[in-house]
Amino acid sequence: MLRSNVIFHASRSKASTIIGSLAILLAMNAAWAGKVMLIDKLEAGRICYSNVGVNDFQVKQEKLNEGLQQLLENVEAILGRHALGSYSAEYEAMYKATMRSGIESLNGTISIANNQAWGDAISYAREVISAPEDTPEACIFFVTPPKSQDTMSPYYMRKLPALTLLKERASAPWARSCSDLHKELLKRFGPETITAAQLGTAAIIRNHYNGDRLAIPHVNKKASYLRHRNDAKVGAGFYPKSSPLSATCYQCASLPCSLAMSWFLPAEKAVQAAYISHLSVCDDVGSFTEEYYDARMRMVAISAGVAYNFGGKAINAFVDGTAKQAVGAGNGTLQPIEAAMAWRAIGGCSTIYSGYNFEECDLDVGLVAPVVMMAMHDLLDWRCDVAAGNYENAVSAVYGFGIDSPFHALLETTLEEVLTHPKSGLYGIGAVAYMHFTVGRYGAWEYGGEHKPACERCVQLLREATEASGLQWLPKPPPKTYAEGDEHRESGRLWADHFIDRSLIQETVGWFQYLISTGEIWLFDVLTEGAEPVDEDADWA
Repeated sequence: MLRSNVIFHASRSKASTIIGSLAILLAMNAAWAGKVMLIDKLEAGRICYSNVGVNDFQVKQEKLNEGLQQLLENVEAILGRHALGSYSAEYEAMYKATMRSGIESLNGTISIANNQAWGDAISYAREVISAPEDTPEACIFFVTPPKSQDTMSPYYMRKLPALTLLKERASAPWARSCSDLHKELLKRFGPETITAAQLGTAAIIRNHYNGDRLAIPHVNKKASYLRHRNDAKVGAGFYPKSSPLSATCYQCASLPCSLAMSWFLPAEKAVQAAYISHLSVCDDVGSFTEEYYDARMRMVAISAGVAYNFGGKAINAFVDGTAKQAVGAGNGTLQPIEAAMAWRAIGGCSTIYSGYNFEECDLDVGLVAPVVMMAMHDLLDWRCDVAAGNYENAVSAVYGFGIDSPFHALLETTLEEVLTHPKSGLYGIGAVAYMHFTVGRYGAWEYGGEHKPACERCVQLLREATEASGLQWLPKPPPKTYAEGDEHRESGRLWADHFIDRSLIQETVGWFQYLISTGEIWLFDVLTEGAEPVDEDADWA
């Protein structure tokens, strides 16, 4: 393993030109050391480096304790002063009680005695508030052969470990308390799965888009978010509206995932339980949300309140966010598609939405929603990921394993997995479809163009799952514009702040039924021609 105190960065002026075997050697040495890889291009063989520290946003514990105390003193007045919309009395009572429990947990006023997992959970939560670790711009890296060569055969590198600057969350002491679901998924994939994703992403860009990742029709997530930020409907407790952290916690975590959890919890409990997702989100988007310290403190506090109030296995799930970059110990080549799905469930921390954590099902059933939700997300997000140079996508891993038609293969395997427990699987799919077709960040409505016909086997699998789940076969086009999604965003707000159910899961599962039965799902397939261009640049991989 390479040991270095330098951080490679595409924007630094000090540089050393290294080509050929050394570039490959560095790539091999760095292969498992980093956290997130974004693929980009430098001049031929040019590696730029710097000793400048990254993520030095270290907040003293005294400041954290003071901030928690101030937040505690204002719990009763928070919603009255800052709420972004109407809310019910039941929501207000739940919000205040959960927030208070979380604050008192973080400052040590209340605790769960003789519970190592609880101590680990609070240590992790306080660390995320003080120093969220994600730093995707610390090391964007790409090496190409000399320009004299006719074809581009890129060597891709991950972030090198900033061992003197960053702590690896996955190897932090509190990772020992991760959930049973997390530990089981780690058995299903190994380093070769991540290698397949890296090589797959590189090969797609090289072989299908002549080395130009931005030629892929795609949505620029940051640009799409900014286009619609002022029109977003955000839950009452997710202020300030201008904060991408607050918006992400609501739009991409607690709201859609409360819908997924509603297969086993009533509305009020599902909304409350889904707040547990905030901790991993705050860590994951730390690179561009560090400045929102007060918002992060609130988001993590109410998340901790969920862990305290539900207790048991929910505490272990609360810790799962620390190990999103964990490398499994299984042999992913034996069942490559299943390995890719397990890897991404770990990376997306979707284990926290499982009924298993809330004593509602056994382990096998509890694994269905996490793997299905992330597979669905990766199918709809594949264009954005590859265009941004992000290898963290199950479809890219499937392609890297050499499987023909990787998008179709993952889709069909996902539907087969849904059939093992149709209700949790389809509720998960509906939740992800809601997120992608109503949230500005994802902008799935932007994709249009020509596409091939539907796959009859996929249609049949989905029909069987729908019937077994108790839902209806009611295909309906998803929103085709952001404006068309407004009524559904309002339905989401009523669900989250009033616990009113307008049958959003039936609605959004209907969107998925439409995509599958018409063949429009292929518009999200990077390797299928016909999709029309959307954005020219790519941010927020």
